[in-house]
Amino acid sequence: MERISGRKFTVEGDYAPILKGDVDIPNAEAVDPLLFLNNLAAGGHSLVPQWGWGRIAGKKNWAQFFLTPAGMGGRLDGGGYAVVWGSSTYDQVAKKNIQTPIVLRFAICKHEKVDAPGANHSRGWHPGSCKNCGLDMTVDSGD
Repeated sequence: MERISGRKFTVEGDYAPILKGDVDIPNAEAVDPLLFLNNLAAGGHSLVPQWGWGRIAGKKNWAQFFLTPAGMGGRLDGGGYAVVWGSSTYDQVAKKNIQTPIVLRFAICKHEKVDAPGANHSRGWHPGSCKNCGLDMTVDSGD
């Protein structure tokens, strides 16, 4: 079984400017906060939490990041979720604070997988890498 040696994303290198708020959160897409919480409850154990600063349109705010794994082996895929402090407003009618967090799904690279030689999808062997960044995206779901 041939392994692809590919790119590896690191917290200290690739994620650092994002976590420090030095750059806007890349390739960000809004996520419903309640959907994110539900998914966090179900699969959050596989995410890597990191506190930092989320920068959106040049503005930095407190953020909790949840970095996503790359297939198997505990590596990171260059993406994740960012829960950024939005604001809080007081509702005079309801007599309570209304929270408005911002939840984003982000990715350093928009991965596009290219199969490697020897792929055997009918047996669950899916070797491959991202054509944009070289990330090993191999999955072995077979026997």
